[in-house]
Amino acid sequence: MKKIIALLLAAVMLVGLVACASKTTDTPKEETTTESTETAKTEETATEEEPAAETETPETTEERPLTIGLSMYTLEYPFYVTMCDAFEAACEEKGWTCITTNASTDASTQLNNCLDLINKGIDALVLTSWYGDALSEAFLACNEKNIPVFLMDTSTLPDEGEFVTRIGTVNYDAGYVGGFYAGQYLKNEGKDSVDAVALHSGDEVSTSRRDGILAGVEAAGVTVNMLNEYHSASREESMANFEDAMTSYDKIDLVVATSAQHGMGAYSAAEAAGRDEMLIVAYDGEQEEMDAIDNGTGTYLATVTQDPAGMARTIADEVGEYIFNGATFEKFQSAPAGVYGKDGQLSAADLGIN
Repeated sequence: MKKIIALLLAAVMLVGLVACASKTTDTPKEETTTESTETAKTEETATEEEPAAETETPETTEERPLTIGLSMYTLEYPFYVTMCDAFEAACEEKGWTCITTNASTDASTQLNNCLDLINKGIDALVLTSWYGDALSEAFLACNEKNIPVFLMDTSTLPDEGEFVTRIGTVNYDAGYVGGFYAGQYLKNEGKDSVDAVALHSGDEVSTSRRDGILAGVEAAGVTVNMLNEYHSASREESMANFEDAMTSYDKIDLVVATSAQHGMGAYSAAEAAGRDEMLIVAYDGEQEEMDAIDNGTGTYLATVTQDPAGMARTIADEVGEYIFNGATFEKFQSAPAGVYGKDGQLSAADLGIN
C-alpha cells in the first residue's frame, strides 16, 4: 500500500513540473511579440512623418539679419561717397551689418579688401570698381563659398567668376545726353563747328564717356575739331594740363571733361587765367559743378547727372530679394542719366532723345 501511495505522489509532482515549465517558456514569447509590435508601430509612424520634414522651409529663405561686405574702389569723389552713404543707410534700415572698405583707387588693394571681407563670413559682396576685370580671384572665391556678388557702377568684368547683377549708367549713352545738350546750346549760339580739347583718364570708362559726348555734339549739328587730348588722374593734373592747353591754343571753344574732377580742374585753370571763351561739358553731376554752372563765370556749361543713391538703394533691396526669395534679375540694369545745365535739370526725354 505504501508503494502505491509513493507512486501516486511522484506522478502528481511530475505533472506540476511540466506545467511550470510550460508557463516559463510562454512568457518570453509574449514580451518579444509586444516589443516587435511597438517597434513596427514606431517605424510606421516615422515613415508617415518623413514627407512632412521634407517640406520645411530652408533656413536661407527665412528673414534674418545679414552681414554685407561693401568694397568701394574709392571714396575720394563725392559720387562714390553718396553711393556708399546711401547703401550703408539702406542696410541700417533693414537691420543689417555693413562692413565697408576703401581701396583708394588701387586695384590690388581692392582685391585684398574683397578677400578679407569674404573671410569675415559675409552673406553677400557688393562692390564698385573701375577695374572689375582685375578681381577674378575675389569673384571665384565668392562663387566657391556661395556668396552672391552684386556690382554697382562697375564697367569692366573679370574673365572668370559669376555675379548676380550689376547696375550702372551706360557711359556712352549718358555722355551722348550731355553732348547733345551742349551741341544744341552751341547751335543756338550760332556755331556750326568748334575747336575742342578733351580731359580724361585714358581708361575704358572715360573714353566711352568722351566718345558719347562728342557724338552728341555732332548729332546736334556741330562739327568738332579736336585740338588735343590730355590724360590726367586728378583735379590737380587736369588743372595743370589745361594750363598747358591754354598756353598752346589761343582759342578753345569746347572742353570735353569725363568727370567732375577733370571739369573742375579745367574750370579753375581758366578762371585763374582769366579765360572765359570756352564752354565746359563734364560728367558726374556733383554739387560743386552745379554751383559753377549756376553762379560761376559762365564757362561751365553742363554736367551729365547720374543717380548714385538710387543705384545703392536698388542693389540693397535686390540683395534681400535674392537671398530670402530667390529672385532673379537682368545681368545689367541701366540707371537713367540726365544733364544739368544752364536750363536746370533735364532728362534725355526732355531733349528729345529716346
